[in-house]
Amino acid sequence: MLTSDLLRVKDRKNIISPRYLNLDGKLAGRYRDRAETLIALFQSHIGERRRELTEAIEDAVGDGTDFMVARGLAKLLEDRSEFDTVAKADPALIREVVFGLSAQHHPVVGQADAVRTLDRQAVLELACEAVRDALAAEEEPPDPLPDLTVADLEEGLYADHDDNQRLLSFKPLEPEDLLNRYNLALAQAVLYRAHAMRVRLHKTTAVRFRQLFRFMKFYQLMHTAQRLDSTTWELRIDGPMSLFKSTQKYGLQMAMFLPALALSDHWEMEAGLSWGAERKPRTFTLTSEEGLVSHYRDTGTWITEEQQYFEERFKSLDTPWRLSRNARLIELGSKKVLIPDLVFRHEEDGRVAMLEIIGFWRKQWLKDRAQDIAAHGPPNLILAVSDRMRTGPGKKGLDVGADVHLFPFKGVILHKKMLDLVEQVAVKE
Repeated sequence: MLTSDLLRVKDRKNIISPRYLNLDGKLAGRYRDRAETLIALFQSHIGERRRELTEAIEDAVGDGTDFMVARGLAKLLEDRSEFDTVAKADPALIREVVFGLSAQHHPVVGQADAVRTLDRQAVLELACEAVRDALAAEEEPPDPLPDLTVADLEEGLYADHDDNQRLLSFKPLEPEDLLNRYNLALAQAVLYRAHAMRVRLHKTTAVRFRQLFRFMKFYQLMHTAQRLDSTTWELRIDGPMSLFKSTQKYGLQMAMFLPALALSDHWEMEAGLSWGAERKPRTFTLTSEEGLVSHYRDTGTWITEEQQYFEERFKSLDTPWRLSRNARLIELGSKKVLIPDLVFRHEEDGRVAMLEIIGFWRKQWLKDRAQDIAAHGPPNLILAVSDRMRTGPGKKGLDVGADVHLFPFKGVILHKKMLDLVEQVAVKE
């Protein structure tokens, strides 16, 4: 992800326009060379400190006119890297022992004399033994105990500081893929400030439509779908309309959804933004014609952790109820639609129930959803609603003013209680 200091945009007439790289223009070769150089730097610095990699990147980038682009590319490569502390003992333990012994024998000198018989080297040698003894006294001591040298202690003293962490692994990619990822990341960074999004889909297949719904579910976005004509659907993704932190978090979810949208053909998107420190109203538009390339796998299997855990627990029950993700599209009246997350089917008597798991929600949004389902939806649909995912002001509670089957939960959907409700609401189809 690109941070705000790496964002390159134009702000004109209340419209935010990212400054995408023209990958077919006269500078395309230069961008490719820059991407190739940075990828090679990350690959060659595996095992090295972050500080050394950072210095190498700064030397390569210099102060050229494209330094902001280069820094952005480097940030995306850093996101594909794993850094961690490498030391023979916990740096915090090493510091505790070394500083304690230094205080005990203060002042520590560089060279021992008749008055000060312990110098720096001797204190560090004592520290080696003390750290080893402390490791041996732990409830679960390392086996075998490390042989610590003064050099090991000096190396490990601040090994947990960011600059001293080492690059353990890096997932390489082709320069062209990095440049495409950069352009998409620019658009995503704009969407961090989004509070609402509207998408129009043209001539979208049922498979692609279902995939988009799964992604919206995966990122727990409040959404409605409306048919505009025989070939066009409009998706509206609502924001929390609440605290700044909630807006930022929700904007991040919308940004994460963008690569899923980019998998589709023939679409337009418009997002409302709260821009800058003063949160000025701005608009951001994007279409499939701009050619952003998604890095997401083109699959329909994305599901939330809540759903994954529930499925695993439900399938462990000794019950004739079987789970399926192959829910049909359900039209709510003439223009709105939903696709349940799960279908419960009784293998003996053929009864069926359905489940929709709600992600982020506001009270009014949930009321509208429940009323649409009560008026036009099937009687055997259950709405699982987490009070932890609520955004916006108002009293707590799930009074939606409609006769629907609600299943409140906190972090985990209780599978046995869900089974009881399924038994109550299921009908034969």
